[in-house]
Amino acid sequence: MDKKKFSFRWPSLSINLGFMGTLKLPGLSKLRIPLPTGLYLGGGKLIMFSLSTVVLGFVAGMFLLISKGEQQITFPMVGAVYEAPSMVGTMIVDPETPAEASQTLEVRFPAGVRLDVVEFKNINLGKSGLATSFQISGTSTTDLITIDELIIKNSEFPTMSFDYSEFYELHATSSVQAAGHTFNVTSGTTSDVTVSSGRGATSYIAKDMTVDRIILTQSTSGDDVIIDKLILDGVAAWVGAFDLDYTHIGTVTLENVKVGDDGDINSADLLLGTNGTVKINSVVDGVQEAPIWIR
Repeated sequence: MDKKKFSFRWPSLSINLGFMGTLKLPGLSKLRIPLPTGLYLGGGKLIMFSLSTVVLGFVAGMFLLISKGEQQITFPMVGAVYEAPSMVGTMIVDPETPAEASQTLEVRFPAGVRLDVVEFKNINLGKSGLATSFQISGTSTTDLITIDELIIKNSEFPTMSFDYSEFYELHATSSVQAAGHTFNVTSGTTSDVTVSSGRGATSYIAKDMTVDRIILTQSTSGDDVIIDKLILDGVAAWVGAFDLDYTHIGTVTLENVKVGDDGDINSADLLLGTNGTVKINSVVDGVQEAPIWIR
């Protein structure tokens, strides 16, 4: 067997021992260690791998192991449901299309949870066969999603419906256009909503996405869900309704919103308080009738 001599020299050491003086260790004599460069097996020579090759193989093995693990689902990844205030979700299957990968983004709010800002900006919605593209719902008239301010702007929906709720104020500016609208509300004194502090509260913010639908629901009963601001900015759906139920909101603002699924202004596509199911203190109705047809 061929051998190659390997040598190294240990440096001399000097250690300060205080009042005992200094201890000096002389350098060790030069050592020579024979290392094999190859192995002979059955008359053939097996060349040994270098250290770098071993390291690369280890790294590749670790990468393969990690890649086989499950990826953690974090907000706002789609095809998942998130239980507030957690940002980690679990995969869901859409009952309408169980054989297809879900593209739904769902957040569930347990009773009593406090949220600072829930915002969706520049979101494209819609999938053929879905009745609702954006849903907001509490559990009942006694367990409500309570919101200080709801702002919907620069957005488009085939239809919009607000029911079983109480609003202190609603402002629909003249930049809102709808292929027919009906505001059938119950006038009365309702309390304003003021969320004074978001300290310690979670925010859910999603931007620049394409999803099938967004669902925001109260998941348990026994108390209200508290949200400071809920903002939809640049949310557009080509199919599926915007549907809001069982909420108590301080101020609702609609600005630069288009609503329509048929271009017919004689059939209302923007509905506020079907059969008087919305109680409201003050309404500013600036909605302009226009033959809007969202496609």
